Amino acid sequence: MSKNKGLVIELTSLLDVILIMLFWVMMVSSDKADKAEQKAEEKVQAANAQAQEMIDKANEDAEKYINERINDQREQLDKLDEYVKTLEGFQNGEMLSISITYVNGADELSFARSGKQLSSVALTSYLDIGKEIRKVLEQLPNKDGIILAAFIYDGNTALYRDVLAVRSALESLRGDFPGIYFAYINTSGQS
Repeated sequence: MSKNKGLVIELTSLLDVILIMLFWVMMVSSDKADKAEQKAEEKVQAANAQAQEMIDKANEDAEKYINERINDQREQLDKLDEYVKTLEGFQNGEMLSISITYVNGADELSFARSGKQLSSVALTSYLDIGKEIRKVLEQLPNKDGIILAAFIYDGNTALYRDVLAVRSALESLRGDFPGIYFAYINTSGQS
């Protein structure tokens, strides 16, 4: 034991190296922490931007949906207004009457609106009834709107084939005039 007593180990330079390495590790760790924090902040900003885009898109979609619903409601109100005007006109006698009458030994197809005679034509085998009815409908002021019409005939005097031909022509015009509504009236009391 006496041999080692005189030996002095100098630790100052070792401590200097350890401290330098410790500072270096702390600097590297601090730099990595700063970079990690910066990356995390960038990710948060990107996520916020993406969330804002999603919110803007959702707001845009919601606004579009609401505007579409408002427009649908306006269209429905306009149609309702048109129905009300049509019904008011009907109460005031504004209705298209299509009649088959027996005149001078032949059936005649006549058209009247609001009690005023519009036109009439003899029912013959070569007459295009649909074309004649279309002509009258095209002259109406509200041809694209709602049209209330009554097909009136006397089942005792009108020829059955003429009644069927007029009814068929009226039904075929529904596609071109979707707002037209017909009533079929047999004045003889028989259906």
